[in-house]
Amino acid sequence: MAETLVDANMSEDSIQYLPIEAAFQATSLILIMLVAIAANTMNIIVVYRNSNMQTPRYMFIINLACGDLGVTLLSMPFSLVTCISRRWIMSDSFCKLHGFLGSFFFCLSIFTLTIMSIEQFYALVKPLSRAITIRRAWYMIAFVWIFSTVLSLGPVLGWGHFAYNSSTLACGVAYPRSTSERIYLLFLVLVAFVITLLIMAVAYIRIFFAVRKHTHRIARYTTGGLEVMRLQRRITFTLLLVLLMFVLCWLPFVFLIVLATQNTGVAKLPYGLGVAAYWCGFLNSSINPIIFVIRNDRFREGYRDILSEVWYGLQCKRPQN
Repeated sequence: MAETLVDANMSEDSIQYLPIEAAFQATSLILIMLVAIAANTMNIIVVYRNSNMQTPRYMFIINLACGDLGVTLLSMPFSLVTCISRRWIMSDSFCKLHGFLGSFFFCLSIFTLTIMSIEQFYALVKPLSRAITIRRAWYMIAFVWIFSTVLSLGPVLGWGHFAYNSSTLACGVAYPRSTSERIYLLFLVLVAFVITLLIMAVAYIRIFFAVRKHTHRIARYTTGGLEVMRLQRRITFTLLLVLLMFVLCWLPFVFLIVLATQNTGVAKLPYGLGVAAYWCGFLNSSINPIIFVIRNDRFREGYRDILSEVWYGLQCKRPQN
């Protein structure tokens, strides 16, 4: 899913970006990688050091950060090398690996966002029903990783195939050559995008009405409970913001898929759309951790503590108690 449809015949239908375009693409991708590595690593460290943040909700946030780090460290370097060389210089095995990793980490991200919406749904809409405990959270995370792997293995096992696309500077699921491959592509889009977005939409609509109802009721009796509801509303808005940025960042890619399925070659696609679609998807990995830092007091405090320790370490001093 996270790799665009590619043309199987590269020799007759390909795009060659200019050196100045390649330089801009490489520079922007390096900046995205640096921000994504620094911010996601910091978020993981903050949660690891703060025992109060080791809850199912923050476990899901860290799982999302691990997915973003995976994209940055395992998928983006392929695109960076190809961007600099302006052609695929690695073997067919690495092309298949790149295609698999792109699909896998896309599925991992959107499924993690889905279980985050489910956790928030149970916390606000059904607080007296089965709670999502630490143990259940681990099961949900394990399911996300396993299911993402299974969905992404189709082309590796012969259901569809990976190929290099000169317009995206990446390897991905190629243009369908048979009805079976078209079914795989439709299945992937349906499960990893349409159904998950529908689940999250229903969850957040229910959450919105539940929060409004509880806020009005609690406001009549206590101010302390009202503060709790305001905090829950803030958390919900943060998760919605993360989801919104995910959809916006991946919309160019979805648009690329729609156009690709209606064309017979890479050269017929709008010039530059392929790279723009991928780079926007990569950008999402650097935006996610920044949203949590801006919207969450605990992350901001954790950042201040870590940066203070680093500063004192560079000054060869110890912070005064």
